[in-house]
Order: sequence, then C-alpha cells, then structure tokens
Amino acid sequence: MSTREILTLQFGHYANYVGAHFWNLQELSFDYTGTVKTEVNHDILYREGQTAKGEVTYTPRLLLADLKGSLKNLPESGGLHNETEENELLWDGVEKIEEPAPPKNDYLADIDGEGPSVPTKQYNLEQDVKTWTDYLYPRFHERTINIVKDYVHGADAESFDIYHNGTSLWKQDFGDTFTDNIRKYVEECDSMQGFQVNFDCVDGFAGLALSCIEYLADEYSKSILAYPIIPSHFPDNKPTTQEERDKSNLKDSIRLVNTALSIQELSEHATLFVPICTGDKGWRKPGSPRKFDYLNYNPELYYHSSALLASAMDTLSQKYRHKSNIFTLSDICADLTGYGRKLAAASLGMPLPLNESQYLIDYLNTTTKPIYTSITPSCKIASDKLFQLITVRGVPENYLKAPMKEAKEQMNIPAYRCSNVQEMFELYFQANNFLSATNVTICEKPLEIKTPYPRFFSTELNKYGFIKSEVRDENIESCAVVAGYHNGNFLSDMIEKLHRETSRIKFAKLHKFKQEGFEAAEYSESLDKLAEFKDNYEDDFEL
Repeated sequence: MSTREILTLQFGHYANYVGAHFWNLQELSFDYTGTVKTEVNHDILYREGQTAKGEVTYTPRLLLADLKGSLKNLPESGGLHNETEENELLWDGVEKIEEPAPPKNDYLADIDGEGPSVPTKQYNLEQDVKTWTDYLYPRFHERTINIVKDYVHGADAESFDIYHNGTSLWKQDFGDTFTDNIRKYVEECDSMQGFQVNFDCVDGFAGLALSCIEYLADEYSKSILAYPIIPSHFPDNKPTTQEERDKSNLKDSIRLVNTALSIQELSEHATLFVPICTGDKGWRKPGSPRKFDYLNYNPELYYHSSALLASAMDTLSQKYRHKSNIFTLSDICADLTGYGRKLAAASLGMPLPLNESQYLIDYLNTTTKPIYTSITPSCKIASDKLFQLITVRGVPENYLKAPMKEAKEQMNIPAYRCSNVQEMFELYFQANNFLSATNVTICEKPLEIKTPYPRFFSTELNKYGFIKSEVRDENIESCAVVAGYHNGNFLSDMIEKLHRETSRIKFAKLHKFKQEGFEAAEYSESLDKLAEFKDNYEDDFEL
C-alpha cells in the first residue's frame, strides 16, 4: 500500500509556535522499541534521508518561513549535523566569525546533552519560552527553514504587517527558492495526497502563503488544506493617549483587512480551509479566550494557546493518517466542500470530561453541554443541518458501558445496544444533530502529554486525563480528545461578520496598502467577492 505523502507548509511566527507543538507531538510519540502498536502512518508526514556521513535521518516533510531573528538557538540548516558546511570551511581556509549563540534554556540544554529530558523533571517553560524554537524537540531537514531576511522579527521600523508585503516578497528570489524546495519534496514522493498549509493570516505572511497556495493550485493537481491562523493575543501596549488609540485601531484594521483578503483568496485557490483561533472573536481582536473545562491556560502566552491548536490539528489529521482508515486528504475535502462551501469550522474538546469511575454511556446520556468548543473565530457551531467529521481519541472500550449483570438502569438506554465506542458516539451525534451527516473516527491512543507540552491541566484529573473520584497526587500523562470539522449554513453568519467589519474601514486610511500598489477598486472587488462567497452558505440545505 502506498504511503500517500503530505507536504506541510508553515508561514509565520505564531504558525510556527503551533507547528513546534505539532511536530513535538509527532516525534515524542515515536516508538523506538518496536513493542508499541502504532495507529498512525508517520511516513505520511515524515521522510527518511541520510546525512553527509551516511547517518539515517527521519525528518518532517516540511517547509517553514519566518523572519530574521526568530530562530534564536536553531540554525537555519535545521539543527542536523551538516558535514558539507564544515568541509567547505576547511577547503576555503576561511575562519567563520559568528555572534555567540544565545544561552539555551534547561530543556534545550538537556536535549543536547543527554537526549530526551527526564519525564519527571520540571521546567519553567512559561518563563523561558521567548520564541517557538525554545521548546522544539525535533530537528529539521536542511531545506526546511526559509528565513525572510528583508524583515527583522520584533522590529517596528520595517514591519512585515501588510498582505502585499508577502505577495511582493513571493515574486522575488524568495518565491523561486521556496518553489524549488517544494519541487524537490514532491519529486521524492511516490503517491502524494496533497498539501497542508498553516499560516498567520493577520500580517505579511498571509500574502506570502496565499501566493504559494495559488502556485500550488496552478502547478499541482493535489488537495490543499489550509489553516489560516489568528494568534490568541496581540502584544500591543494598552493605549493611553488619543494618538496611541488611533495607532492601535489602525493596527487592528490592518490585521482585519489581511484576514479578509486571506479568506477571499482561499475561497478561490484552496480546496478546503479552516480558520482557527483560541479567541472567540478573532477579527479586529482575538476577543475573550475560549473556555475548556479542566484547562487553566494563559491566552497571552503563545506557548499555551498554540498547544491547543496543535492538539486539535493533530487529532483532526488522524482521519487521513490512521493506518486503519481508507480516507485521504482529498476524501476529507470532498466530504466537506459541497455547494462551493470551501470554508469549514473546527472544534476541540480537551480533555473529554469523563469521570474515572463513569461509563461513557452515562456521560453522553447526562451531559447537557456540547462535548466540543468552537476554535473558529466568530463562529458558534450549530447543532442542526451539518456535515461534520469527528475524531475521538483515547476512550478505552472498557469505559463503554457496564457489564450486563451490573448494568441496571443502563439497560433502559438505547445506547446500551452499542457494542463499541464508535457506535455510541455515532448514536450520540445522530440524537443531538438534526438533519445532519456525521462521520466518526475512533483512535485508541489518547493525546500523550509529554514535556515540553504545557502543564495547564487541572489537578482534578488523573494521569489518563479523566476526572478523579478521590483526591490523590497524580500527574497527567495523557488525555482523551474530541475534535471535528463542521460545515453548514451557520458559517454564513461568520462570513457576514467579517465582511461587515471590513466594509466599515475607510480605505483612505490604509496608507500602507496604497503604498504597496493596492487600489481602492481592488479592495472593493475583494469585498464583493467575499460577499458572493457567503451566498454559498445561504441556499436551502440538502443532504
């Protein structure tokens, strides 16, 4: 059976925060003993290669972009030993003078010194993490990292904050190098599924990512799943004067326009796209943080909020990476995008709040709240008239229901006839979602909680992520998760809010866009196309 490879592309600083957690989850779940049953085909996202010394490597099939100064301790070569560079220095006889590398935090020092850190060791990553490389466990192929050298991370003078900064950059040498790297990865694949593109949609990386997506759509007849990502927090100083308030409002407007242009362009070039954010609003500002029972995360820490989005993406991707599944990326896209509805919403339920002494049948029968939370901005997921793909992981079969001799009242519940976890969740969604089509994927393995994943879980959870029946000292090691893709008429409201807020902005104030050659007529045309795209969600729903 062919591997059906996927190439992942990451554009932007926050997208790389999410990506660092995502790749940590992959690599820290590898089994090097050959004794653990693996459900996921890692070859879909990873590639095998060799160093110049002939050492076998196994690295993500990944290209990422970030600004100069964002890598800190991670070399642009990806962190793998590069013998070719050393030989070039020896032959040239040129001494290479570099600035001393920043000091490494304890976690990175332990990785370099002794391999994986001791699981029980506590790190102060909430304080130590200043960029996404501060908690990155894997090392990358030498072509993976692509640095935008024209702009410096954290510098305001030459801020990479306009959509058209990215489109201009793509037309230069950066785009040529990036497409060449894409070609090299694609040529290595035997039976490629497509591309997964994760990008910051609020700044210049939006234009860079959309230029790349348009290239992929033109050059390769493969599925493109895109995640436009909005950070959980914008670290602007709280304005105190009118001038500062005006400047802050302008920044909000620029981010909003970048997002709207991204959504409109994605509607033309992506196969499926799913905006994600841990804030409930997401457009002008992220808004209030989404709440998850038994999680105490800090939305102002990218290290925290990005872990939630990475956990959702890892869970959702099980659908087309699971060894027992016949689904591919193109199947997912085809199932969700009928009637031109390329935009879908995403949800996350983490942890699944099941008591350790409770059966799944009783939990699903008595819970009055949805078992997931929307992670798509300005979007409340409807309960009726849906297409949805749900993935549930980490619920053991012995939690399903009581044995017949102990079942008592459970025998009166229709769900008692279910013989496995999948059937019970299918019945649950059938009962709770009117006029809807739901496909459920079940994974035995839970989400593994290993260092450097944030420790933002409630002490009320046991080591398996279930609610404790009694007080005892126990650290969480894994948890059950539910995540979903959802599509339906309800997304019309989300697009309407985005269109309405963007239409209120006076284009005359967007000087930076005009300086990049973006005209008022083009702006109006983009808003008109966004409104037309919304019409796809207004027709009568049919199954």
